[in-house]
Amino acid sequence: MPSASSILTVTLNPALDVTTTIPAVVPNKKLRCAVPRYDVGGGGVNVSRAIRELGGESRMFVALGGASGGHYRRLLAETGIDSEVWELAGETRFSLTVMEDQSGNQFRFVLPGPEQPPEGGPALLAALADAMQDGVRFVVASGRVLDGLPVDLYAQLAVAARRLGVKMILDTSGESLRAGIAGRPFLVKMDHFEAQELLGKAIDPDLAARTVIDDILGRDLAEAVIVTVGDNGAYIATSEKRVHIRPPHVEVVSAVGAGDSFTAALTLGLSKGWPLEVASRLGVAAAASSVTRNATELCQSAQTERFFDEIADRVVELA
Repeated sequence: MPSASSILTVTLNPALDVTTTIPAVVPNKKLRCAVPRYDVGGGGVNVSRAIRELGGESRMFVALGGASGGHYRRLLAETGIDSEVWELAGETRFSLTVMEDQSGNQFRFVLPGPEQPPEGGPALLAALADAMQDGVRFVVASGRVLDGLPVDLYAQLAVAARRLGVKMILDTSGESLRAGIAGRPFLVKMDHFEAQELLGKAIDPDLAARTVIDDILGRDLAEAVIVTVGDNGAYIATSEKRVHIRPPHVEVVSAVGAGDSFTAALTLGLSKGWPLEVASRLGVAAAASSVTRNATELCQSAQTERFFDEIADRVVELA
């Protein structure tokens, strides 16, 4: 049995991350890559990995299936993080990242997850409700809901969490985000691309952030909303206060794990009883640390702490 933890992360569509390099990407040729690196991936799993790096603990609920799921399980065990595995119908997906030496460009090929039988929804929700027992105070629903499962699964999870006294942090995109918000989670976190997708139009990132915040809080669909806007930091809002936190200036190597590192640090801070603004500042610091690192490496603890101190004067209260 996994040990009790105040944080539970949920990953319904994980990916076995494969990262490699190549001198140059050219069409119509056999491209011979370097020896690949394999990592466990998917939003909630990455959040748990980053929480561990930052000195905290969490428990993972992960849906896995097939031979690729077996490989994933072996790597998951190596993390040392408590996990509960839900048996997935079909094969756990792969995600391929290719770094081009010649240009420094990064090419990401993300495969879809396997479609699930619709009758599996109630049993999955019941398993998630069971997993939220034993001292869980925060549940992080990260990544999209698999095709075939109820599109409003995260909304149902938010309702179940509220009934159990657990605060749900929703960090997803597309229809999973749109439907999940209707369940009134405690906190909704997204980036500006997801905000624009939610609005159905491409507009200025900062305007998209403010517009989505106004909409969600105006309809009382969450207690807090966070929208990240790349190198311009993040907007954090509740019905009582809004702030803009700007990150330190860093050289970007890879943006792959920035969002998950943010969510990890945010949740860890909240689990310690920190105010939302302070926990979000740690999130911005963790995201800044993550982008200085390669592909799937996520944030680094000492660097995150340093950035956290540096950006203390980069928090601006908004009207």
